Amino acid sequence: MSTVNNVRIENVFSDVNFNQSNKYNVGSAINELLSNLTHRQPQTMQKRRTPPADVIVKIKHNHLNKKQHIIRQYLDYSSLIEEAYDDIDKSIPFGKDTILRNLENSYFKALDNFEIEYFIKEELDLEVLREKSGAIIDFIISDLKKTIYESNNTPELQEHIDIGVNVVVAHAFIECVIMEKPDDT
Repeated sequence: MSTVNNVRIENVFSDVNFNQSNKYNVGSAINELLSNLTHRQPQTMQKRRTPPADVIVKIKHNHLNKKQHIIRQYLDYSSLIEEAYDDIDKSIPFGKDTILRNLENSYFKALDNFEIEYFIKEELDLEVLREKSGAIIDFIISDLKKTIYESNNTPELQEHIDIGVNVVVAHAFIECVIMEKPDDT
């Protein structure tokens, strides 16, 4: 006697894949960066740096007070991230540019997701952006992790992924790749 199992799927908000896809056989530049970054020794925690004044202004400008822990993690790795990007550029042509463009695209996807106008700069509703700033950062982190997990060169340790993603996203924030510059509004 054979039994038929039926599965009903409703309200799918992400990719559903029942077969091995070729996209999971492709490496990712971000994973190379994370592996490179997490194999470097960060500053010791006893010597915590104070964020520069312009970073504090940008945090306040974007109302990112709930995401300061990401900036704190970045400060421990700040002297190492550019070295890691330099190494990536040696092995992947335009690796840093590729990663930063993908982060910027994730930012735009987040703004689209929250229906925040950005295409016409004068129509950007800064108050709505500020209200959603924490969710925008969470969206970018989630989007980045999706790329990481869907690639065949995912770092081995979850902690390396978590710290690395926070450091990379904070670096993009500090370098004004994501979120808004105080002098742009």
